[in-house]
Amino acid sequence: MKNILTVLALAVTGAMSVAATAADPAQPATPAQRATPAQPATQTPAQPATPAQPATPAGAAKSAPQGVSPEAGRTELPPMFKELDQDKDGQISKDEAKRSAETKASFDSMDTDRNGKISLIEWGAADKTKQNSKKN
Repeated sequence: MKNILTVLALAVTGAMSVAATAADPAQPATPAQRATPAQPATQTPAQPATPAQPATPAGAAKSAPQGVSPEAGRTELPPMFKELDQDKDGQISKDEAKRSAETKASFDSMDTDRNGKISLIEWGAADKTKQNSKKN
């Protein structure tokens, strides 16, 4: 009988320690392993953020022509300007202007900034002057 009580006592004691461990989540059942320190990564200098590009309207040129102000409000180039701008840089050079007798003759007066090219702004100003002179 003494052996039975001893076995019973040991069984109860063992069950209690197992129950106590399961009820106490603060103590893990297995010891935690230390994390291996990571190798230091080679650091590269931070790259500055690239500013967001505005959305391009459908049918518009892939890049805005040089000399075009945002307030120009045009998505399409005037047909003659587009035809003369053979290299599609958004400007008409003196060589490109030779394809139109009228543009060739008035090139120097249209090139108001004297950079050897007619920008869309210069083209628009000359076109506006031309239209105003027709009205008067």
